Amino acid sequence: MRMKTYVLSAVVLLALTVNIAAQQQQARPAQAPKTVSLIFHETFKGRAPGAPAQIPLTTGHATNANLELKLYGPGAKAAPDHESGLLLNNAADEAKPDEMISYIWSGVTEGHWAVMLREKNNLMDLTGPAKLRWRLRPRSFHQLRPVVKLADGTMLAADYAEAGSTYWRETEVYFVDIPRWRVLEPNRLDEARDTAWRYNLDLSKVDEIGFTDLQRGAGHGAEGNSGLDWIEVHGKPVPRATSQSQR
Repeated sequence: MRMKTYVLSAVVLLALTVNIAAQQQQARPAQAPKTVSLIFHETFKGRAPGAPAQIPLTTGHATNANLELKLYGPGAKAAPDHESGLLLNNAADEAKPDEMISYIWSGVTEGHWAVMLREKNNLMDLTGPAKLRWRLRPRSFHQLRPVVKLADGTMLAADYAEAGSTYWRETEVYFVDIPRWRVLEPNRLDEARDTAWRYNLDLSKVDEIGFTDLQRGAGHGAEGNSGLDWIEVHGKPVPRATSQSQR
């Protein structure tokens, strides 16, 4: 009888050990990629010959056929009766007058806005050495910051912003160095009722990535605006079909 009790106890202990090990394995976070590659580089379509130097930015202005360009917030789209919203400018680079560039400009936005890019075939794993590179020119109090939309639909703005600049500049930021994030309300593009900072954000499945300065523009002839020439993202693509099958 005592031998049966020992055997039963051993079986129960073994079962508990296996169960605990399985739970630990399941809870263990996915390993961040050690190397990353260019997921996309996006410039934006310039104006057609004979068109105005400034045209409303639309979802059709992405040059990469694998990308969807999305506009969020009340300030992003043009009003029907006057000039407003995000514009696509075609102008000379002040530091290189012989070079014409096509860039997104927020000077006549009348509310908060965000420009987001979605890779059609892949989610983005932005863990490990993943990074964002861009060429930009924020002015005055306007500061451009990265925005992500996760696979579950949550949109967040980074507690990292590029300060104002007289001339266009190229910079990069590693996502792992962004200390915290704040949830955004996608329609208003302001801080959501959830006011808790998000630390150690899981960026292994990012659906969209983009940028905002969380402000309206100051109008023509003023310094209060943001401009972005191009943007690129380095990380690890995660096929959408594979990601969905693992849910």
